[in-house]
Amino acid sequence: MSLTFVNVFGEQITAARMAEMRHIGAEQERRKRAAIKADSAMAHKGWRVTGIPPGALEDAMASHQRVLELAAKAGGKPIEPFCRDTWLRKQRRVAVRSKPYSIEQAANDCRDLAIKLGWIEVRVTEIKKGGQA
Repeated sequence: MSLTFVNVFGEQITAARMAEMRHIGAEQERRKRAAIKADSAMAHKGWRVTGIPPGALEDAMASHQRVLELAAKAGGKPIEPFCRDTWLRKQRRVAVRSKPYSIEQAANDCRDLAIKLGWIEVRVTEIKKGGQA
């Protein structure tokens, strides 16, 4: 006694037809994996160097000092002193260069130069198709 397979219409499937279906399924799987691999290669968009521009911290400190002086003149309630760490945590990073680098080493060199020029909290981030990593 042997097993026989039938399709949804009740027609018998031979061993040759079963092998052909396996081959078709394997080919579809290979194409799917190749497409996923191509998509992952296309997802990389480069490296972006971001940080806080030079002078922004000094401007923020000067602005806070003016607010303190105005509050003292007006006789309002005292304002907390300037906290550098809180300001750095809340500050939005700006791109050092508008165009992202295609080579990671170039982005690292740019980061080093930006630090020498006075940029604060400089970071290199990878840009992917779905967003930044």
